[in-house]
This record gives sequence, structure tokens and C-alpha cells, in this order.
Amino acid sequence: MNYMIWNARGTGARSFPALVRDLKNHYQLNFIAILETRCAKELSTGRSRNLGFPHMELIDSEGYSGGIWCFWNRTVSQVAVEECHHQYMHLKITNATNQTWMLTVVYASPTSANQRNLWSNLSRIAPMVQGAWLIGGDLNGTMLQCERRSSATVRNSIDRDLINWVDMNVMRDTGFVGPEFTWKRGNSEARLDRMLGNDHWYTMFPNAVVSHLPFYKSDHRPLLLRLDTAAGQPRPNRPFRFIAVWVLHEQFEEFVKQH
Repeated sequence: MNYMIWNARGTGARSFPALVRDLKNHYQLNFIAILETRCAKELSTGRSRNLGFPHMELIDSEGYSGGIWCFWNRTVSQVAVEECHHQYMHLKITNATNQTWMLTVVYASPTSANQRNLWSNLSRIAPMVQGAWLIGGDLNGTMLQCERRSSATVRNSIDRDLINWVDMNVMRDTGFVGPEFTWKRGNSEARLDRMLGNDHWYTMFPNAVVSHLPFYKSDHRPLLLRLDTAAGQPRPNRPFRFIAVWVLHEQFEEFVKQH
């Protein structure tokens, strides 16, 4: 089963439906989530019906900002929408093999106040998730200094709210195969897009692999999740594990330099 989450930064181009259909066929997609659709409400349904999937759930953009579209085909046995919000869609998925798990597709606002509202809502949801849970999408933040590169001098580019939420809810980064940075604009690059799972999810899908795909029409790379990769497939580049809140300590940089 193959899942894709992609910040497409707009769906209005005439070539967009054909591009999504090509992605669907090339990567044998069972499910795709498209973020930042930038599509007016009255146009959403018409455009989305041309993407080649029989089932869909849409969160309209606010004006021409945001928007989340989720599509799936009949190979996904059941998708139940548990909650919709302008920054996320929380789904209960049952695979054809009768595995049931929760998927939260996220498009985090670029503004700090709205992001705090996102993490507050996901903290409310967390105690209600009893089994496997994966969140993924454009989280609009980085967890390590090395996940952002820019010609500008930025002293602290990590997202504290993101780090605190991950630690409080005992989520782990899935790692990835492919280029490190998922977003690029001019001389700036960052890993803004990622997937995070809980222990139950890793137990359910021990062979899952996330790949950072090439850039297409957007400045964000699509994330491709393969749930059941065969033995011998490339494994994700899993990062070194440590307690993320350590990076918030005022002497953290000095300690790293000395050791």
C-alpha cells in the first residue's frame, strides 16, 4: 500500500490533474493527500473529480490560503473522517488486510499563533488514539539545526512547539530515503515535511519506508510512504535518537562543540 502527502502549493494549473494522475500511476498510489490547494470553495469539487480517485474528502482553503484534499481508491478498505480542521484532517484507516490505524494529515500554518492552536488540538486528540497513529505532512518547522540551511544568519531555527509535542506524545520520526531537505526557495532549504509515528504504528508496519521524491511543480517534495516494502528494499535514513528538548538548553551548542 502506497500513500503520498504533498504540499502542491496550488491546484489551479491546467496541467495539475494530469500530473496527479501520472503520480498515481507511476507510484501505484492507493491514497494521496494534497496540501495548500489554494482553491476557492466553488471550484474544489470540480477540480478534485478530475484526479483519478473514486473517493475523496476535502477541506476548503480559507480564501486562497491552505486547503487539504485527501483521495483514495478501492484498495483502501475503509476511510472514516474523525475530525476536520483547517490545519489537519484526522482519519481512521482500515487496510485491505483489516489493519486499522489513525492517520493525521497536517498542513501547519506558517504563523506561530496558529501553529500553537494546531499542537493544542493534536494534544487533545492524542489520548483518544488507542492504537497505531501516524501524522504527516508539511509541519512548517524543523527539529534540529541541521534540518535547515540558508545563506542568512539564523541563530535558532528549531521549532520548540513541535519538539515539545513530539516528546509529550512519544512520537518518533520515520526517517527517510532520498534528499535531506523537502523544501527549497532560493538559497534556503529545510526539512519542513515529515512523518511521525507512535510505537504501535512501528509495530504494525515494521517494513514501512518514507521517500523524499523529486520536486515537481511545487517548492515542496512529495512524501511517499510504502507500508509493506519487501526485504532488501532501501531502509530509511533513520536519524540519531536523543531527547529532543536537549536542543533547547542554553549551553547545548557549546556542549556539542566540545564533544
